[in-house]
Amino acid sequence: DHTYRDFSRHIQGGGSLPKHKNSGANFPAKLHRILSEPNNSHIITWMPHGRTWKILNKELLVSTVIPAYFGQTKFESFTRQLNGWGFKRLHRPGADFGCYYHQCFLRGIPKLITLMRRVPPNQGIFTPHADGEPHFCLISRSHPLPHLLMSSAQDPSSSSTPLAIPSPSIVVPPTSTFNEGGHCGNTPHNHMMNPTQAKVDSLTIPVPACTS
Repeated sequence: DHTYRDFSRHIQGGGSLPKHKNSGANFPAKLHRILSEPNNSHIITWMPHGRTWKILNKELLVSTVIPAYFGQTKFESFTRQLNGWGFKRLHRPGADFGCYYHQCFLRGIPKLITLMRRVPPNQGIFTPHADGEPHFCLISRSHPLPHLLMSSAQDPSSSSTPLAIPSPSIVVPPTSTFNEGGHCGNTPHNHMMNPTQAKVDSLTIPVPACTS
């Protein structure tokens, strides 16, 4: 199940954040700090849109990063924790292939981690379904993370077309045509929205179901 809710404006929209004693020291919190450390960016890094992340060097991750933050050296234990906290791996060919994501694990918004919960045991084996995965490159063009959007707008050297923050009062019809015209990674796309929608409190936005 790759149903995706966009929590990027949860805090801005007045959404509540539960308080937990260990939320700053649990696995997702440590992983967020790892990804936020520039010295680790050649080993493990956020993708530019900030909704997924990728392991670039498994050997260095196991030999240097995992021992420093988790006190162990087994990659299998690391991936078991990923599965236990509900992270999913992407199998769709393209820029995000092999990346991991969780809807409450976003670049620059570590507070959302308090919304994450461990997955109940005995959920069975996850079967990859590439065609049903969210297409984060396309989602992020119409709904960029707020802080990344602001950084781009404040950078006078940026030559990219300014993006608008979607208004919470607007509901985009799920049957609208989603024409990007550009490239996501190295693959051009021209897609239709499917009826699947992501809900963010009072804001409802369609999640593009993209095909090659």
